[in-house]
Amino acid sequence: MKKFVTLLRTFFESGGYLAQFNIVSGDILKEAQKHPEQYRDLLVRVATYSAYFIDLPKELQDDIIARTEFQDI
Repeated sequence: MKKFVTLLRTFFESGGYLAQFNIVSGDILKEAQKHPEQYRDLLVRVATYSAYFIDLPKELQDDIIARTEFQDI
C-alpha cells in the first residue's frame, strides 16, 4: 500500500491530473465484447464517470482494454 501511495503522490506531483482504476483484466473485457449478454453488470471507470462496459462504443471499449493492458492507445 505504501508503494501505491508513493506512486500516486509522485504522479500528481509530476503534473498528473487524473488517475482512474479498473480492477478487471483485459481478457474479461474482451470476453464482454464477444458475449455482452453475459456481462450486463460490468461497470468500468471512464475518466470522470462510471458506465456499463457493454453500453460503450467499441472504440471506447478498445481504449479501455488498451489502457488495462498498458498498450499504446
